Amino acid sequence: MKINLSKGKSFKWISASALFLFLLVVGNVQAQQGETVSGLITEAGTQGPLPGVNIVEKGTTNGTQTDFDGNYSITLTTDNAVLVLSYLGYSTQEVSVDGRTQVSVTLQEDTQALEEVVVVGYGTQKKSDLTGAITSVGTEALTERNTTSPLEAIQGNVAGVQISSSTGRIGDGFDIVIRGKNSTTGDSEPLYVVDGVPTDGIDFLNPQDIAQIDILKDASSTAIYGSRGTNGVVIVTTKSGTSAKGGINISFDSYLGVKETARLPKMMGGEKWWYYHQSAYLATTASDPMTISPELLQEKVVGTANSVLKQRADNGQVFDWYDAVLKTGIQQNNYLNISGRADNGLSYNIGFGLQNETGNIENEELDKYTFKVGVNHRISDKFSTGINLTMAHTIQNDGSDLAMREAFRLNPFLTPYAIDDNGNETNELFPQPGKLVFPTSGDYAINKTSTYNPLLEIENSTDEYRRWNGIGNVFFQYSPLEWLSFKTTYSAGLNTERRGRAWGAMTNTGIGNDNLPSSELTKEESFNYSWDNQFNIDYTFNEKHNVKLLGLQSLYSDRYESSFSSSRKQPFDTGFYNLGSGEQSTFNLNSDFVKQTLSSYAVRLNYSYDNKYLLTLSNRWDGSSLLSESKRWDSFPSAAVAWRISEESFMKEQGTVSNLKLRASFGYTGNNNIDAYKTKNILDQSTYYDFGGSAANGFLPSSLANAYLGWERTRELNVGVDFGFLRNRISGSVDVYDRLSKDLLEDLALPLETGYSVITSNTGSVSNKGVEVALRTLNVDTENISWETSFTFTKNTNTLESFQGQDESGLVFATDESRVWRIIGESLDAQYNYKFDGIWQADEVAQAESYGQGEGQAKVVDFNGDGVISPGEGKLGIDNDRVVLGSSDPKWSGSVFTRLRVGNFDVSASAITNQGVFVYSEFHQNFTDVRDRGRQKLDIADWYIPANGADIPAQYSNSYPQARNAGQYWRNDQVGYYRDASFVKVKNIALGYTFEKNTLDRLGLKSLRIYANVLNPFVFTDYDGYDPEWASAGYEIGRVSSITYQLGLSVKL
Repeated sequence: MKINLSKGKSFKWISASALFLFLLVVGNVQAQQGETVSGLITEAGTQGPLPGVNIVEKGTTNGTQTDFDGNYSITLTTDNAVLVLSYLGYSTQEVSVDGRTQVSVTLQEDTQALEEVVVVGYGTQKKSDLTGAITSVGTEALTERNTTSPLEAIQGNVAGVQISSSTGRIGDGFDIVIRGKNSTTGDSEPLYVVDGVPTDGIDFLNPQDIAQIDILKDASSTAIYGSRGTNGVVIVTTKSGTSAKGGINISFDSYLGVKETARLPKMMGGEKWWYYHQSAYLATTASDPMTISPELLQEKVVGTANSVLKQRADNGQVFDWYDAVLKTGIQQNNYLNISGRADNGLSYNIGFGLQNETGNIENEELDKYTFKVGVNHRISDKFSTGINLTMAHTIQNDGSDLAMREAFRLNPFLTPYAIDDNGNETNELFPQPGKLVFPTSGDYAINKTSTYNPLLEIENSTDEYRRWNGIGNVFFQYSPLEWLSFKTTYSAGLNTERRGRAWGAMTNTGIGNDNLPSSELTKEESFNYSWDNQFNIDYTFNEKHNVKLLGLQSLYSDRYESSFSSSRKQPFDTGFYNLGSGEQSTFNLNSDFVKQTLSSYAVRLNYSYDNKYLLTLSNRWDGSSLLSESKRWDSFPSAAVAWRISEESFMKEQGTVSNLKLRASFGYTGNNNIDAYKTKNILDQSTYYDFGGSAANGFLPSSLANAYLGWERTRELNVGVDFGFLRNRISGSVDVYDRLSKDLLEDLALPLETGYSVITSNTGSVSNKGVEVALRTLNVDTENISWETSFTFTKNTNTLESFQGQDESGLVFATDESRVWRIIGESLDAQYNYKFDGIWQADEVAQAESYGQGEGQAKVVDFNGDGVISPGEGKLGIDNDRVVLGSSDPKWSGSVFTRLRVGNFDVSASAITNQGVFVYSEFHQNFTDVRDRGRQKLDIADWYIPANGADIPAQYSNSYPQARNAGQYWRNDQVGYYRDASFVKVKNIALGYTFEKNTLDRLGLKSLRIYANVLNPFVFTDYDGYDPEWASAGYEIGRVSSITYQLGLSVKL
């Protein structure tokens, strides 16, 4: 609403309450009486009436809105009146009355305007009014790749946001980091808010149900969420009812996919493996390999327990373990959506989804059923209400967690089948192919490795998840005046998970338990709710001043409980449904319960002058039950300014710059993401007392309470520019940020004399500094041809500034996690070790011996040249030969997307890249481990073989050491397993055809599109493990890459 104030009046904002009272008085100024005009406002798409359309007599404050039947009536105050009609998502129109008393108008949908509406904390804003760093991803981008995960759908679409698969296994989800890691505890997950409900993730959602995802990145945007906004905020808005009254809208989307393995790591063939295996015995047969004869070597390799292995090697009998374990996966997705608006102003959107996917390993399968309903009801011009409910039921079977590992470990001459007394295969599977025995004598036919049979693991292992996820909210809004509204929202989320695991008698676990079945059961349930009460003021005065004010009171509560039970040595194989039948001494039972609450108040002021100069101020006060009483409450303020240079008068005459806005913001956010009850002394059942020969349980404090535990606080400075040229044919943004997280919640080491190892405390700091670039170009835009491209670029520098109460650069701290170090002045993901420097050669024996090494062993760099390889004294520098080799954090990442439309055909493609990624690879630790042990190896080009008398040709490799003689730096310090995991991955290529209107009319359809899509068709990388995207994953759970070929259609009735 616009109101003109006379020059004699003054306006001074003292507080939110003063502003409210002042505007209330001004808002009741009465308009002059005159002619009355009425009419009906409809929308072009369905020809249905539009409720809530703003109608203002141009040049005055006189205005009204359409009722929920689209009717309006306005009494004019001027001659030659012009009506201005505006409605969110539709183009604004000006209509001259010209003496008429009936004026009806049809509004056209404005697609660009719809895209520019951004969801911010507890409200929405037009993109042009933003002062913070927020990126929106709409429904078209979310559904374009045809993925079952919302996070995978937006992977690479948002600058400053790193999204990656954790394992490549179906159902395992994706990890997301916004502007770098802030925490030394490893938890950098952002806050997810789905329709106002905080959730632990969004993988349970169906991408088809999502209308928009908004990612809040800087402190100005996230500060309104206070203590939960440090790692960024991901706001998900699901689809709701349509505004226009008309018929029912029905759409159906379906696709079928075939999932094939790709980039299978190349392992040694039979002949090469046998050659490698024989060469390994040169190191253990004699100290001088020149004294080893061919006969002596064969005696050591074969011995008396490997006659069948030798027989199979001589005959070239190999088994394709990968073909036996891997298979083609199938992917299906069906989605039905029904939406519309009834005559009484009730609008609705209902979605049903069914997803099924099988993995590339037997017994890996995912079924997901989703249901979504959104109902909005405009009761009157002043009252509205609505409800959103999203439910998902997931059944996920991960099968065997060992099958993949065991299949890759087994060498090609091993067989999964038992043998007869002549060494011939039978049809019966044998549990340990590397420990194969003759049936009658029980003597070993092969005795090389204790690796288990992956086919038996697949047949006899169960790992089943059953999840229910439900979130919903109900709101009620009262708008007594055009510029004032009150809203109360109750939101709740309920999540349950049951995980059942069972291992048959012939599995790894079964063999380790007297060849008897074992099982375990885990149950988890969490329930959270929030109650938000807010008022909103949106007020314009003197035509150029606009003030938006938000006041919020919020209460959040979360309850979590879990139970675990397991037993071993069960007499019957009944899965995980009869744990009580196991041997009682193997029973394991435990449970957990956690409850936390958060009380909050917040205020946000947005001010705009002449649509050119923008100001945002906010503050949030949070009180958390997780922290000590003395430090339970804290405030998180922020401020942001923006200047829309393109709206200045001196920019109006030029036609090159269509949009130019400078932004700057500064603010604070917090984090209380720690385990509950850290401020209390927790008792642990860890001691037993002997009373007369009987043991009794006892309890001792397991952790030391910290009565002064407070908030982590993160301050962030962001400077950015939004730009558009040539009528926004070229548009984008650049942001530069500097973030510092202090008082990190982490375990501080304590002296042994205290009786405790650690205490959770506020200590440590981490910084992230970086630049983000997003660019979109509309290269061709004609009636029949359009071509657009978009690019993102992100560079973030992550640095540990202080740790364990110290801030001296270069200090090195070990952690409880293997291969994870904390080094002040380096990235949290720094890789720290000696630097591999090749292999000691035959002519370097004297020098090698001076370092305690020998020919064929791994060499590392002596950085200070003192003749000693020194591990240092916990600090980088001249006395330390261990160095920072790199970081698993990418030095930079980027993406590219392009779409070409020619007539009714469209083709699109997208790609992502991570560069400068350096990881410790567990895959290589297992498959380039030259200890031998009779296991399969990666097909390495060469390895060191010394001159010998066993007719094994010498190889003077400088890449891999001698088998079984690698030396301490390869064997113990594992210097040879670091890899560059940089990559470029084409995420998808799609081709579609949209049918013309005359065809649709004959079919009785509104639209029909058919398409073909390929997911992950190409990966360009030097990494030769499973997949560079999850190169850091453990080799036991990592999966091979896959390519998915899809055919689908989209129909609207």
